[in-house]
This record gives sequence, C-alpha cells and structure tokens, in this order.
Amino acid sequence: MHQNSNKKVIYLKPKKKSFFLKIRSILILFFIGILIFVAHHFLHIKTYVVSKGTIDEGFFSDAVIIKNEKVVLSPTNGKLELLVDSGERVRVGTPVFRVTADARKKEIYLQEITEIEDKIKSLKDGEDTSSISLNLINKSIEDITQKLKDATDIGDSDKVKLLEDELTRLTKEKQEKIDSNEANINVLQEQLEQLKNMLNESDTVVYAPIAGIVSLNIDGFEDLLVADTLKELTYSQLQAVSDDSSNRDLSAIIKTNQAVIKIIDNFSWYLALKLEYQMEEGRSYYIKLLDDADGSEKIKAKLINISEDGSTGFFLVNTGLDSLLDSRKIKVFVVTGTYTGNIIPSTGLFFNEGREGVYIIEQGKKHFKPIEIIARNGNDIIIDGLKPGDKILLKK
Repeated sequence: MHQNSNKKVIYLKPKKKSFFLKIRSILILFFIGILIFVAHHFLHIKTYVVSKGTIDEGFFSDAVIIKNEKVVLSPTNGKLELLVDSGERVRVGTPVFRVTADARKKEIYLQEITEIEDKIKSLKDGEDTSSISLNLINKSIEDITQKLKDATDIGDSDKVKLLEDELTRLTKEKQEKIDSNEANINVLQEQLEQLKNMLNESDTVVYAPIAGIVSLNIDGFEDLLVADTLKELTYSQLQAVSDDSSNRDLSAIIKTNQAVIKIIDNFSWYLALKLEYQMEEGRSYYIKLLDDADGSEKIKAKLINISEDGSTGFFLVNTGLDSLLDSRKIKVFVVTGTYTGNIIPSTGLFFNEGREGVYIIEQGKKHFKPIEIIARNGNDIIIDGLKPGDKILLKK
C-alpha cells in the first residue's frame, strides 16, 4: 500500500533569474534619472539666435533747457485780467493781459455806458415819452388832413382856413420834436464816447512784444538762462538749476514790474549738459529725450559751443519745444555713434582664458568662440565673428 503524504511542496525560483531582474530594474531607474537630468538641463538653458540690428553708443546726462523767451511785466498796479491761455500761440501785438488801476471806478463807467446805450436805443426805436408824443402828433396830422379834404370837397372855406392853420401848427410841432430827439441822441452819443474814453484810460492793455507760445510758469531762472549769454554759464550754475514745471496761480491784484507771463520761441532752443566724451564743436549729434512719454523721441542738435575746460557742451535745437515748454531739466542720451551689424545681448558674453567670446550651441553641444566687439550699449552688443542664425548660450 502506498501512503499519501500531507506535506506541502514549495517550488523555488532559480536564483539566477532573480538576479537579472534586479539588474534590469536598476538600469531602468538609471536611464530615467538621466532623462530627467537632461530635460531639466535643457529646459533651464537660455539661448539667443543671432540677428541683424542697430545700437546707439553714447552717454546719459541731465540736460538744462535754455529757451529764447521774453518775460512780460505789468506796467502798473491793479487788477489783472489775462486775455490769453497758457500754451496759446500769439503774434506780435496780440493783447495778452489787462490791468485795471481802479476796479470800482471801472464798474461805474460800465454801468453808465450801459444806461446811455439803452437810452439811445429807446430813442431810435421810438420807445421813450417824446417818441410817444411824436406818434400822437402824427395821428393828429392824419386826422386834420382828412378833415381838410372833406371841408374842401363841400366848399366850407371858413373851416378849411381853420384846419389849414391847425395843420401848419402840428407840422411845426412835429419838426420841433424830431429835432429835439436827434439833439438828445447826439448829446447821448457824445456822453457815451467820453465814458468809453475814460474806461479805456482806467485799463492798461499789454501786447505781445514777440511771437511765440504763452507760458505762465515764471520759475526765476529767466535772468540766468539767457540764450544770448549761454556761453558764459558755468557748470556749477547749471547744476543749481531745478525743475518746477507746474503753472503757478497768479494773484488777482498785481504790482508794477511784476512778471505776469512769458512768451517762448518754441522753434529754437538749447540744451546744456556735461560732456562725458570728447566731442567735436560745430558737429550735429542725435539726442534722445528720455523723459518723453515713450522714451523714443530722438532730436538732432548742433554742438555750438564747448566750455573752456571742456566739461560742458551747448547744443542748438531747431525742432518744436511744445512738450517741454515749462521744463528746465531733462534726462537725455547723447548718441556719439550708431552701428549696424550682428547683435547679441550682453548676457551672451563670456570670458574664457582671458578672452571675450560666446558659447555656440551646435548639435546639442556648446563650444567657446572668441568674438570682436564693434560697439556696445547697456544691454546689446554689435559683434564680429558670428553670423545671423547662430544660436548662443546666455547667462542665467
């Protein structure tokens, strides 16, 4: 007889197969790690593709604006009335403001002028009492004329004689009334003319001495920053100039010789600034006005004078000054040279063994290549040694 065994049979895997599974798992994890490292590396690399571009070389400076301007003073004490607005363009001889020496007396004159003008209008329109009397006379003349015609038709000679005498009297009275009205109007016209003359004498009207644009911003530098004597200005004087472009509120009552407005020639003005580089007197340069709304306005200016110590340059500008009408200082960038070529950002420049160059990326690899810098500004560089389309590495 065979006996059945209750023992459980356990089958063991060969040890060799288990070892190969562990090796495979380690290799898979290793390759995953490499992929993660490569992906992280390339996702965080900054690159730039070389392209053609233009940059301006030069220097930044704080420039002082010098204008051809004329301050207009009040000729007398009194109440001020401006006849123009700030920013308005005026011609020579344009009334710009009025000063009233006695405002109360002026009010009286204006009231009397209004009353007399109303009386004259009433007389001419037939609205006064004398005109009413004249209308009654005219009506009586019409009635008498009709009665005289009727009396003549029936041959009543006595009545005709009476009516004719009455008609003669009324006609004479009418003429007297007409003459009286005309005399009254003439008298009133003379009085009106006299009052207007007195009114004009109570006001002093001041006219524009030059053509230009009106400004109400009297900042106190008008006597220092004079275009005709700008060559005499020193750098220390220019440093003391401050900028306050807010229009001040003029007092309603002004004094004799008080500055009221100024008129500015906005087509011819000057910039005075410290020269950072050696520049050529008589040459024209481009200057960027950095306080402009978009910071991109570039104007042409001629360097007309350099101070004896070479520190300060004075530039003549012949373009509109409208946006800087009330300004005294402005930040500028003076362009000393403009260059066009292959352009890269400054973050693409590296040093390797004392040489300047870039790291070119080709087929996923980078290698250092020396370059020659042609021109540079704060952010960009014009270089020689690369071509458009080259991909370079940027600093992180």
